[in-house]
Amino acid sequence: MESIFLKDMFEQPEAIKDLLSKKKEIRSKAGRLTHENILFLGMGASHYASIYATVYLRLKGINAVSVELSEFIWYANPDLLEFFDTIFLISQSGETAELTRFVDLFNDKLNRCVLVTNNENSFNASAFEASRLFPIYAGHERAMGSSKTFINTIVTLLLIAETWTGDELPFEKLPEALSKALEIDVSLYAKDMLDSKSVILVGRGFAVPVLKMAQLTLAEIAKVSSVVYSGAGFRHGPMELLVTDPLITVVAQHGRTSKLTFDLIGDLSFYQKVWCITDENVSFQRTISTPDGLIEELSCIPVMAIFQKVANEISIAKGYEPGVGLIASKVTKKE
Repeated sequence: MESIFLKDMFEQPEAIKDLLSKKKEIRSKAGRLTHENILFLGMGASHYASIYATVYLRLKGINAVSVELSEFIWYANPDLLEFFDTIFLISQSGETAELTRFVDLFNDKLNRCVLVTNNENSFNASAFEASRLFPIYAGHERAMGSSKTFINTIVTLLLIAETWTGDELPFEKLPEALSKALEIDVSLYAKDMLDSKSVILVGRGFAVPVLKMAQLTLAEIAKVSSVVYSGAGFRHGPMELLVTDPLITVVAQHGRTSKLTFDLIGDLSFYQKVWCITDENVSFQRTISTPDGLIEELSCIPVMAIFQKVANEISIAKGYEPGVGLIASKVTKKE
């Protein structure tokens, strides 16, 4: 069964290529933005994509903060906006209820805001000058669950960020790596998850926002509830959940904390229901090997394809049509 979600998934490599063809335009706009203190505001997949960029910017010494947009509107003093040089509003549709409220409430602050969106013709996009509008060029996305738009939002934000840091991230390797990840057989992992009473996802650094998006994808597509912990956070108490017989997935891509992550997997060796997703040359009882050759800053992006495929398979096994919402909708028009 080829679902609308599956179609979106397999269009991701080309969507990245389309975005990268606009790299010069994106960098030109980004170069005109002040960036000592950055605030990212978004909801759902947009919020999680901004967390990925936040990890990168902080590593490079730029103060970046990512807050869920609705929580900022209702539980932050508006005076805090004065602290930030540039405020990134991120909305794939450009029409979510929270973005509309922000534009209405803080219209006098929009000269310090930029909009990152997949819909540059939305009514909210019209409030921004062209120089402060960053399309993500993901193309039409059919399914309720975000796939192309999530990945392209991450890449757009990293393209902007690398303009400030002076890096040259090897984005050109990403489409092929993602294509390879989309060909990985996840059937055993999907069956394990389908048969499990609860699901725990663990990672560090760039893996954390990807796992938050995986949590959302599993909920939207497969109707599976899961919980996400950082590697350190999992050690601070939640390991007690092992007595409840959960399925644990640890993302262990190479990088500055890979040893800590593999130490955690080693400490869980007594427990049978642990899956490791990694680009390292290791072999545990349950391992999914992701494409290697990407630097740490990009290596977690193809991991998302694993969870997309798993969500698609579980959804079909449960009798759902992947990507078709039963209760929620693609564009959230109510807070």
